[in-house]
Formats: sequence, C-alpha cells, structure tokens
Amino acid sequence: MRHTQLLATSAVGALLLGALTVVTAVPASALDEGPDLPGSIYFLANAGGLDANTQADVITSGTTLDRPFQSLAVSATCPAGSASLQPMIRIPQAGQPEDEWLEVPIAANMNHVDSQGRYYTERGDRLTKPDAMSYIATQAGKTGTIPLIAVCRDDMGLGVGKFRTTLTLTGDSTNLTWSVPAPEPLGSGVTQTTTALTGAVQGADLVLQASVAPAAAAGTVAFSEGGTSLGSAPVSGGAAQVTVPAPASGSHTYTATFTPTDAASYGTSTTTYAVTVALDAATGQLVLNVPAAPVGDGALTFTVPFAQAVALAGTRATDNSRVVATAAFPTVTVTDTRRDGLLSGWEVNAQASDFSGAAGTVGAKYLGWTPALPQSLPDAGSPLQAQAGSSVASSLDESQSAGLSASALLGRTATPGRGTTTLDAALLLAIPGATAEGSYTSTVTVTLVAE
Repeated sequence: MRHTQLLATSAVGALLLGALTVVTAVPASALDEGPDLPGSIYFLANAGGLDANTQADVITSGTTLDRPFQSLAVSATCPAGSASLQPMIRIPQAGQPEDEWLEVPIAANMNHVDSQGRYYTERGDRLTKPDAMSYIATQAGKTGTIPLIAVCRDDMGLGVGKFRTTLTLTGDSTNLTWSVPAPEPLGSGVTQTTTALTGAVQGADLVLQASVAPAAAAGTVAFSEGGTSLGSAPVSGGAAQVTVPAPASGSHTYTATFTPTDAASYGTSTTTYAVTVALDAATGQLVLNVPAAPVGDGALTFTVPFAQAVALAGTRATDNSRVVATAAFPTVTVTDTRRDGLLSGWEVNAQASDFSGAAGTVGAKYLGWTPALPQSLPDAGSPLQAQAGSSVASSLDESQSAGLSASALLGRTATPGRGTTTLDAALLLAIPGATAEGSYTSTVTVTLVAE
C-alpha cells in the first residue's frame, strides 16, 4: 500500500469573530523510476555482490532451467537518498513510450551493499514470467529483446534512478534461452557512456540518429527493432545514424546499442525510441508522430489554490445565543495519471486547528462543513468516479460532534481511474454568543492519501 501525504505552509487572515487559514498543497512526486544512471548491471554466479565474485563469475546467458543469478549487482553507487535496489524487466506496449511499459520484478527489492556502497540483490527468479512469455510469443522466431533495469529506490519505494541493459529471450516457458550484453570487465575502471536516440523524416524513410556521450568514445552503434537488425554505423563526433527505408505505418520501438572500440576505456550503452509513423497518401511523405515525453508510472497529485486566507463572514443571533459564519471551502483538484498497475483509490481529508486570537481561543469543534458532489472528468475510457464525504456539524448544533477538530473526509474515489476530480464544500462555523469579540484564525491541513 502506498500512501502519499502532502502538507505545506499556511497563510494568515482575520475578520470579526472568525478567520480561516488553509494549507496550500503542492504536487506529489511523479512515480517514475528516475533518470538513467551510468554503470553496468552484472548477473553473478555467487551471492555477495561484487565483493564475492570475479570476472569469471559474470553470467551473460542461460536457460529456462536456471535462475539467472545468485546475486545481481551494479557497478556504481545509487544516488543520495537511495535505500534499496529493485531489478525489473519492461514488457513493450505498442504505441506507448518505454516508461509506460509494464514492469515485472525479477528479484526482490533488497538493500544489500558491498564494501564500496554499491547495491546488490540476492537470488533472482526464473525469467519465464507470463508477461514476458506472452510478449516473445508474438515476436518473429519467438525472440524478443527487452529492457532490463535495476532501479535505485528511496525509503518510500520511489525510483530515484536506474541502471539499464537489455535482455534477449528466445523460446517459451518450457524451452527458454536468455542472454544479456557482456557488461564492463570487473575492476576495469572504464568510463561509462550514455546513448540517446531520435528520429527524423526523410521523404518516405525514417532516419534514426544516435548521440553517444562522451563524444570522445569511438565505436559503433547497432540499430534494431525487436529482434530485427536495422544495421550499424560508426560513431563520428559522438553521433551515428542509419536509415530505415519506408517503415510500415504504425507503432515502432527502436533500440540503439553503442559498442566501444576500446572496451578497456569506455563502456557500452543502450537506449530505445518509441514512435508512430504513417504515410501521407497525397504527398508520399512519411508522417512522424513522436509521443509526448514519458510520464513514467504517472502520478497522483492535488492542488489547493489558497492564495489568501478564507474569510468566514458571520452574523450574530438577535438573542445573542450564537454567532454563525459561512464560507466556501476552496476547490481541491485531484489529478491521477497512474498506469493501470498502480491505480488505486484515494481520499482527501481535512482537519482544523483551534481558532486563536488576542481575545482567546475558539475550539475547532465549532467548525463544520457540507461537502459538495465531486465533479470528475475521466480520461477517455477511464471508469473514474468519486463520492463526497459526509456533512460534519458544529458542536454547537450537535453536542457529540467533534467538528473539523477531527480529520474529516472531503471526498474519495468510488471507482479508481485516470482523470481529474474537483472537490468543494460549504463551511459553517457556529460558536457560542458569549465568545469574546475579536479576530481568530485557524489552520486547516488538507491531506491526500493514496491507497
């Protein structure tokens, strides 16, 4: 269960007998896996990570009868704030950028570190994962090359960066072979490289352009789509390209892998590029539709636009038995872009502190509200629905009520889904008529919880 709780600083305001200050919310962190990190991933024959293995213990291939490693390690330290390492494979999804592909763990999320502070995990699963088997069954020759990542996670389980390589699978769950590119030699001290891949239209053809950093790294970039080679080209000035003649209309995911000429000085690197192409019937030109920047796993965020304090405008009863003040609770907007595997319910709650001022204190139990029916705008095909929380009475009207001095529900999902939901409420403050005249303020803390 993943909980996200967001709080921020309050504003201050006052009026005769009642003022309400509301906490402003900031967006939650996106639930992506963070940037690519320079470094290699090692499948190792022995437990204990890089401290307990030598170059002879590095494994680069195997069969369905084997667990792929006794420990999986990375060659560099994770970013500051990391608490564990999670190895994953990504299953390609047609028409989607890589960061939206299904992720399947191939080992437990572990926090072992070696003598140099590099994370490693112990004993992986077999690679005959149902999602992986379903994918390669659709590929030519039952062979597919997919991303393999080792994600550095913080103590909340969120990705802060990832090491990557590729994993090639051939066969099925009863006769599977697998392989990974040979990582950098252990203890080599090589300079790590990164490769980026883009595409450009040239008539009816698509030109794939790879950029390798550092630019001083000489070598060759091999281009492919799935298990099909598209050719290779030498790197010159940090760049290499290949032309894909008249690619078929539809979604494509291309891979570029850099192999250095001097493996003792520079490391290999790989990347993918997802694109949709179509041919303009009138001009014969290729139309390139590049997806938006990856949003990773998506995010659950909320905003509360409180630029200033909320003023409660009040009236005193003619018999001086009470003072009643009302106001509209500012609109809370919840946006959920999480992918299917992460979608879950959420709820927004609020709790008020006691009102305080020079004349004394007024209990928050006297503040109540009536939440309005939420307004949801689901994404296309999304089942998103939300429901309002129950009304909360002032303690002056219902003696058993704690008012908003206790956390109260503003709204929650009835059916989880992607989209935007707005939540509103009408505030009602009812306080005893004997309350001393003056200006009082309260802070309301608004909390989003994702389950």
